[in-house]
Amino acid sequence: MNPYSRFRLVSSTASAAIIVAGLCAFGRPLLTAVADAAGPGTGLWIALGGAVTVLVVFWLALTEAIFPSLFRFDAVRRAILGKYYIEGTWLQAERGTAGGHRLAVIDIQPSGRTFIFSGYALNKDLEIESNTLIEFSKFEWPFMTYKYRNSLSDGADGQREGVGEIQFEMNRSAATRFNGYVQYVKAARRIKIEGAKLTKNSEVKRLRSLESRKVVLEKYWSLFFNTSLNTGAAAVQPAAARPVIVETTRAVVAERRQAASASTESKVVPRRRASDWRAEDTTPTADRIRAKIEAEEIEDEDVYEEEFEDEAELDAEIEVDAADEQDEAIMEDNPGQETAEVADEENDDEPAIRRRGRPAAR
Repeated sequence: MNPYSRFRLVSSTASAAIIVAGLCAFGRPLLTAVADAAGPGTGLWIALGGAVTVLVVFWLALTEAIFPSLFRFDAVRRAILGKYYIEGTWLQAERGTAGGHRLAVIDIQPSGRTFIFSGYALNKDLEIESNTLIEFSKFEWPFMTYKYRNSLSDGADGQREGVGEIQFEMNRSAATRFNGYVQYVKAARRIKIEGAKLTKNSEVKRLRSLESRKVVLEKYWSLFFNTSLNTGAAAVQPAAARPVIVETTRAVVAERRQAASASTESKVVPRRRASDWRAEDTTPTADRIRAKIEAEEIEDEDVYEEEFEDEAELDAEIEVDAADEQDEAIMEDNPGQETAEVADEENDDEPAIRRRGRPAAR
């Protein structure tokens, strides 16, 4: 027996019951009124025929329009179908497909006195591979045989049309499980299927959301196939090693400044006599003094001791100034290298050198 034939039976019976109850309550007064209005003879029969026509139209309106509009409410459908109520959202496991296991989301929705059976199938990566729309079905409890169409196939792969048969579990309450098979028309192999009904509204709502449906699908995929979905995030690739750029110019400049600063701060010029300049100094001043000594123009060497010391300090300052000018030239060739930190080091490390005036000869 098809449980959905109950809807037509209920609507026809309820419509007839309403009409009979109306005739019992108001039939005699209505017949008396019609007979008085039409009079005896042919007019009476015409009046009776018109009354019957009105009753038939009223019955059809109740059966085909008014009651079917009430059948769209879940509470009414549950009351009529009872333990044969199968409508709702199902998850169907498909084992033995060409690409491996699949999980299908099946919706059985009300449609007047019958139902609409549709859904879609996903693979292990949650990619939709096919869909299902029933074109014909035969429901004889607990079996349902149907022919479906897959609109995602162009027909070249032989998966455009298929047939299936499922058997619902039989118990005292509404069915929540089924099993059976599906088979494509051009395929020689059947695919075993098993279905479970979602009885929690929270799971149905999550399944309708793209953000949270993975939680529900992971749960039932694990229950059906005892494996997990391929929903893990792709491994993050390590960033490519960046070459380390060493600021050689800045390092060289800082090193030279430190060396120059250390030499000017730690260098001590001892007091020497003019005769000590004869062999080790190659400055123009030393050459000039040596020439005077050789010509015996200098009698007292102490007169030129301060001059020698001043010349030594002046030569050291000239060397430091030359190093600074060379560093500035390097920095100009490499703009953007010098930072505030280098500038601070320059202000802190570079000693304030003041040129001393050359004393007059005594």
